[in-house]
Amino acid sequence: MIDSHAHLDFPQYDSDRDQVISSGFQHGLEAVVNIGTDIESSRNSLELANRYENIYATVGFHPHDAKSCPPDYIARLREIIANDSRGSKRIVGIGEIGLDYYRDLSPRDLQKRVYSEQLELARELKLPVVVHIREAVADSLAILKDSGIRSGVLHSFPGKIDEAKEAIDFGFFISFAGPITYPKSNRPDVAAALPLSRILVETDSPYLPPQAFRGKRNRPEYVRFVIEKLAMIFAPYSFDDIERMTSLNARRLFKLPIDKKGRIVYKIRRSLYINLTNRCTNSCYFCIRKGSGYVGGHYLFLQEEPSVSDITAVINLEKDFDEVVFCGLGEPTLRLKEMLEICRAVKKMRLPVRLDTNGRGSLINKADVPPMLKGLVDKVSVSLNAQDADTYVRICRPDMGRQAYDAILKFMRDCVALQIPTEASVVALPEVDIEACRRLAVGLGATFRVRRYGQSEI
Repeated sequence: MIDSHAHLDFPQYDSDRDQVISSGFQHGLEAVVNIGTDIESSRNSLELANRYENIYATVGFHPHDAKSCPPDYIARLREIIANDSRGSKRIVGIGEIGLDYYRDLSPRDLQKRVYSEQLELARELKLPVVVHIREAVADSLAILKDSGIRSGVLHSFPGKIDEAKEAIDFGFFISFAGPITYPKSNRPDVAAALPLSRILVETDSPYLPPQAFRGKRNRPEYVRFVIEKLAMIFAPYSFDDIERMTSLNARRLFKLPIDKKGRIVYKIRRSLYINLTNRCTNSCYFCIRKGSGYVGGHYLFLQEEPSVSDITAVINLEKDFDEVVFCGLGEPTLRLKEMLEICRAVKKMRLPVRLDTNGRGSLINKADVPPMLKGLVDKVSVSLNAQDADTYVRICRPDMGRQAYDAILKFMRDCVALQIPTEASVVALPEVDIEACRRLAVGLGATFRVRRYGQSEI
C-alpha cells in the first residue's frame, strides 16, 4: 500500500513517531509521501524522507498559511529542494497548495496569489502538485488550467463527479481518504464514476481517520480502510487489485521506483491470466501495447517468451483463482502448440480455461484450430471490434488485410458449431457501430460484450 498524503512530521506524532512509522511498514505499507505545509514542515518532511528509505517528501505552503508566507518563501522552497541530499530524489512534488474558502484563515486574494506562485515553481521544476481544495473547486480548477500544470493530485477530493472528471481531463489524479468510508459521504459515488487509472489513496494523517477510528488520530497504515472501501465500490476487483493499481498510480505520479519486469502470469479479480507473447498479427491503434504496457497494475512487456514449464511452475504457486485465461499483450494462438500444452496441464487441475483472441488462429496457423480447442478451452472470447471488413482494417490494421475479418467470422462460427461458448467483444470507439456488431455476434450464435476504451490500462 502507498499512503500518498500524510503529515508524519506534525506534533501529534512527537511521542511515538518512529513506532507509528515502523508499524505502518510492518502492516503492509510500501511507501508514504509526507506533505509539507510551510517552510518548517517542508524541511521536516525532507528530513523524514532522508531518514526512512520508503518515505518521500513534498514542499509547499498550505492555503491556511498563505498570510504567513515570508516575502522570500519561493526562494526558501527552492533552497530546500536544492538541499535535497539525494539529488532531488526524495522531494517528489510541490504541495500542499491550493485554496480553502471554508475556514478562510488567509484572505482569498492572498491564497490565490500564493497558489499561483507555487504552481509556477512546480511548472519550472517539472514537479507534480498536491492540491488542497475546500469549498473552492471552481476557482482552484480555473487557476490550475491557466497554470499549464498537467501533473498532480487533488487531495482528499471534496467535489462532485463532473468536477473530478474535469480535473482528470487535464491530467490530474483524484485522491480519496478516510471520508470515503463515512456513512453519509458522497465520495463513493464520485469514485465509482472515475477510472481506476486516475485514483490515489491517502490518509491525511493525523487527520481524516476512517469510520472505524473516527475521533482518533489517523495513521498511514489505516489507508487499508480506504482501499477496502474502493474494493467494495469496484467489485469484483479485490483488495489486492485496488492496492496494486493505486500504488502504481502513486509511483507513476511521483516518479517513485517501479519494477518493470514483465509478468508471465498475473491475477486480476479471481482470474489467472497467461501472458504467452507480446507479438500480435494486428496493430490496433487503440492497443495498450502502444501505451504503458500495464494491465490491472501488472507490467506485461516480456523480455523473452516464457516456456511451458515457466508458465506451469508459476500456476502451481498461485492461489485463490477460479479460471485460467490466455490473455496478455499479444495473440496467444501465435504460440498454439505451447498454449494447448498448458491447457492440458490446467485441465488436469480441473480448472476452466478461457481464450481471449483476435479470432485469427486458423489463419495464423494455416490449420483448423477450433477442433483443437474442443475439450481444452471452456470459453472463447473474440475481439470482433468492427461491423465490417473495411472498418476492421482501418482500426485494427491486420497484417493479412481484409481476409483477416472473414477469418474471424469463420473462427467464431466454427467454435459455436462445436458448442464452445463464444463471446464477441468490441471496443467502444467512434468508428464502431455497436448495434451492428451486436446483431452480427448474435447471428453467429455468440454472446456480446462492449469494452470501454482504455479501461484495462493502468
